[in-house]
Amino acid sequence: MDDEMLRADLAAVYPQFGLRLAHAGLVLVPPTDVELFELAAIIGEPGGVVDDGEEHFLTWPTGDADAVDRFLRFHWSLRVRPSAAGWLLPFAVVSGGRAVGVVGLGAPRWPGDRVVDTRAWIARSDQGHGLGRRCRAMLLELAFAHLGATRAVTAASRDNAASRAVSKRLGYRETGEIRAADGVLEVHASLTPAAWRRRRLSDVDVDGADAFLAALAP
Repeated sequence: MDDEMLRADLAAVYPQFGLRLAHAGLVLVPPTDVELFELAAIIGEPGGVVDDGEEHFLTWPTGDADAVDRFLRFHWSLRVRPSAAGWLLPFAVVSGGRAVGVVGLGAPRWPGDRVVDTRAWIARSDQGHGLGRRCRAMLLELAFAHLGATRAVTAASRDNAASRAVSKRLGYRETGEIRAADGVLEVHASLTPAAWRRRRLSDVDVDGADAFLAALAP
């Protein structure tokens, strides 16, 4: 079974697998096992995601078989039908036909406030080319233009200048600092629909949003 047939079978049960975001050759899709095992190879490689000494930028381990096991189990656990009470959508970042990272869009209290949060990692070998910014902008297109989000929030380590720069470039406003449970000082930021529209990425193609929204209906 090829990847597209597998994706169609998954979408018949889990509507989020019908989502596809595309912009100028960059594609975001919920990962099937084909993409997951490509990504697992990056997770398992020492230095595959961050350089030595930068592990505090992540909230999960990398670089060994245990990290791969945890990564796969986590993503398999997300294969559930979306609920209006809250949801988390991981997307494989596919560039040049390769899965090179993961971005996520989540809404823990969707019916109440329609606030979404984003998260991301890109393989170290593919960093520095603007992929993170484009991926975030594509997620925001889905959230604001197709799902009706009222606000987007994100957080990054205070030392993570690259992630914070992406947020500022996309129009986020930093709202404060919170020390996370692991001791890392995180800078939180927020984006309104009006601020998003001023920095909106044009020509993002979004497929599958209607089916996903229908699955959220009570």
